[in-house]
Amino acid sequence: PSGGAMRAGDVRFAGLGSAGHPLLGAAVELAGSGGLLFTGRLSTSSHPWLADHVVLGSVLVPGTALVELVLRAADEVGCDLLDELTLAAPLVLPATGAGVQVQVWVGEPDDAGRRSVAVHSREGDEPWTLHASGAVTTGAEPPVFDTSVWPPQGARPMDVESGYEQFAAAGFVYGPAFQGLQAAWQDGEDIYAEVRLPEGTDGVAYGLHPALFDAALHASAFAAGAGEASVPFSWSGVSLHASGASEVRVRLRAADGGVSIAMADPAGAPVASVESLTVRPISAGQLRTGDRDSLFALEWVPAVLTGESVTLGTGPDGAHFRAYADLEALAGEATPEAVLIEPAAFTGTGTGTGTVETVHAAAARTLELVQSWPADERFAESRLVFVTRGAVTGEDLAGAAVWGLVRSAQSENPGRFGLVDLAGDAGTDAAVLPQALATDEPQLLVREGTVLAARLARVQERDTADVAWDTTGTVLITGGTGGLGRVVARHLAAVHGVRSLLLVSRSGPAAAGAEELVAELAEYGADATVEACDVTGGAAVADLVARHSVTAVVHTAGVLDDGTIASLTPERLAAVLRPKADAAWNLHEATKDLDLDAFIVFSSVAGTFGSAGQANYAAGNAFLDALAHHRRAQGLPAVSLAWGPWSQDSGMTGTLTEADVTRMARSGMPPLTVGEGVALFDAALGTTAPALLPVRLDLAALRAQGEPLPLLRGLIRTPGRRAAAAGTGGGATAGLVRRLAGLSAAEARDVVLETVRGEAAAVLGHEGAAQVDPEQAFQDLGFDSLTAIELRNRLSALTGVRLPATLLFDYPTPGELVGRLHALIAPAELSGPEAFLEELGRLEQALGGLDVTEEAHEQIAGRLEVLKAKWDALRGAAAGAGRQGSGQDGQDGQDGEDFDFESASDDEVFDLLDNELGLS
Repeated sequence: PSGGAMRAGDVRFAGLGSAGHPLLGAAVELAGSGGLLFTGRLSTSSHPWLADHVVLGSVLVPGTALVELVLRAADEVGCDLLDELTLAAPLVLPATGAGVQVQVWVGEPDDAGRRSVAVHSREGDEPWTLHASGAVTTGAEPPVFDTSVWPPQGARPMDVESGYEQFAAAGFVYGPAFQGLQAAWQDGEDIYAEVRLPEGTDGVAYGLHPALFDAALHASAFAAGAGEASVPFSWSGVSLHASGASEVRVRLRAADGGVSIAMADPAGAPVASVESLTVRPISAGQLRTGDRDSLFALEWVPAVLTGESVTLGTGPDGAHFRAYADLEALAGEATPEAVLIEPAAFTGTGTGTGTVETVHAAAARTLELVQSWPADERFAESRLVFVTRGAVTGEDLAGAAVWGLVRSAQSENPGRFGLVDLAGDAGTDAAVLPQALATDEPQLLVREGTVLAARLARVQERDTADVAWDTTGTVLITGGTGGLGRVVARHLAAVHGVRSLLLVSRSGPAAAGAEELVAELAEYGADATVEACDVTGGAAVADLVARHSVTAVVHTAGVLDDGTIASLTPERLAAVLRPKADAAWNLHEATKDLDLDAFIVFSSVAGTFGSAGQANYAAGNAFLDALAHHRRAQGLPAVSLAWGPWSQDSGMTGTLTEADVTRMARSGMPPLTVGEGVALFDAALGTTAPALLPVRLDLAALRAQGEPLPLLRGLIRTPGRRAAAAGTGGGATAGLVRRLAGLSAAEARDVVLETVRGEAAAVLGHEGAAQVDPEQAFQDLGFDSLTAIELRNRLSALTGVRLPATLLFDYPTPGELVGRLHALIAPAELSGPEAFLEELGRLEQALGGLDVTEEAHEQIAGRLEVLKAKWDALRGAAAGAGRQGSGQDGQDGQDGEDFDFESASDDEVFDLLDNELGLS
């Protein structure tokens, strides 16, 4: 064959051509159209200089980089003029540091040779976002720009010494790569500048390095003085006359409502020109739309019914359900696949309840059930389904707390619990429950016979400039001296100009740092009052509100007391519920007749995701989410923010260890910084949704974990094509069982041990299984109750066996655990002829891979002949015994039958074979 082997990573191997540019990786001609597509990947790791372009807190790919991409594509199709390019959306690099895919598309030429162009990007497998579109053509002409006298005669020098400090104060934080403005002069309305790339930044491979191009615009922005933050918006007549410049002289001149730009090198030769550039203001809210994976809402989409149904037990006269007084009564009969229970029956009250007493009673009874159900082997093959009415709409607040608690129970005990919410008149809805519960959805709504499943969806933000706070009113902040309360107070005072703050906490003025906080807020112009108040008491809250002119409420108070379902007590449950549910309800009651501007409660993703080990916290936060819906239904302002984890220097996550934070990031939910948190706070208030989830989701990490949670199926796309069947069991389970097939007991145990060590290492965040000592106790390896549950769930998924929550307690080392798992999943050991045939199969496999000498070959062949002769002799002996027993004299084969194979040595057998074959 002709040609040579291609190296791994060579784009030609994928049918692509090299793009020949640092920002682009490959190019391909589009068949049948004359169009062209360039692809690339941008990140701060592959292009570190991009990190030096920070606008309003976000790493923004400069507009000059988009121009550079299009000019490279235009050059490939013979076009030398970027006729127009309009920016559609900012290209923001993700806060996680991950890169984005970029595509530059060039269309086919029209009759005049003009081609459309577009620049798109996306992160991971998410939908593409259009960032810029326009057209390229031919006809570039160099600008008239005389630099023979430099600086121009009569031009007045401009003081640029403090220019970049002023830019930073306006929100444009330029790093070294973009601090290229060396000097500037002004002559009437014309501005002249010298711009140079810093040492270590090479522009040779670029048409015009985006950092150099961007710095050329700084003189104009500096001359304009303080004002709104603005970025390039629309370009026209852009031409590149020379490439690879590292230093240019620039003229900026007003033109057509924008500015025209001419650039020349130090020798006076033209480098680039722009007929017109217009800019427009940009807000932090617009830039946050670039980080699409930080603000979500819960939505309900039609579930896919399989046509199957589960057995619920038919009642008398063909009723849909059979009723039981309690679980003991149920245990006396054949347990159906799903058992339904209505939490409303716990308290003897109907739909619409919401008092804290009802919430506590429902949550306490639910805790009893989710503790006892998995522990009772009589129900091992059944699922307990909690059925509510209005729990997700704010009608049943007690039911909402039940949902939060059960969501955590689902995380700790996969497949053992379900959640269904019906409409108030649930006759028709109840009829579809057998089909609804046959899906793999852990939480469902049924409305008018339609089954709906929960999904997270991205929220489209409004520009946060639309969000205004009444600076004359008093904002009440609960937990005001705690981590999150302090963050909110500073943000409202410094950014939103709030002038009166009421900060309440249990400690009040005695809280550490309270005095310093008041002084700090005073520097922002805010008058802060700190009071001690237990907001879990209704009378105390009513008195507090009556004494102050409260116009807005921000409820950040809360406590943590994490533990697995099995370890929780009613007291631990109530202690965590009170600062969430009781306090929020008291604030609602005390302010519902006031004309509030805002009522904001700080919830947690634990209430929506059902975090393992946080059932008490999940119950309280699910109540907050429902309370926001409840108030909205009454025409009152409300928004619940179900926060993801914050960094260690803020809020209640300040108690987390570095290992905890690392585990959260690895699980796809890295913590928010304070800056990200307050930005999302503003963004959330710029929407109309009553309940939102401001949380960073690393979808790439979540996707790498395999089958996504049902809640994330709308965000993480999975292949729609069914995988070919591979025998019994599913996916990883079948794979592990297949690996054990045909192995000896010792070999199978080794495979199971490596599996356990690998899963344990993944849970603990180790690089590999070698860091897990099989003889060391799980507790000494670093496992706690939460990581033990995570490992149990991973092993359950791999083995296809429902393992107990006490697994690591019952088998405290990896070595001991292996024995139990091997006994559960290893194929039954073969015996008799099946075992012999299995051994022959392994022997046959071994023969295929042998490479032996002639002498060894003869020896092996001889041994095989001996074995065959012995086997035939055994068969012959059995046949002879049968003939004697039937009266036959057995004359045939006397010589062979007289030979005693049992006592003969191999040499004697060889001699017999030689005689029989005539070889001796």
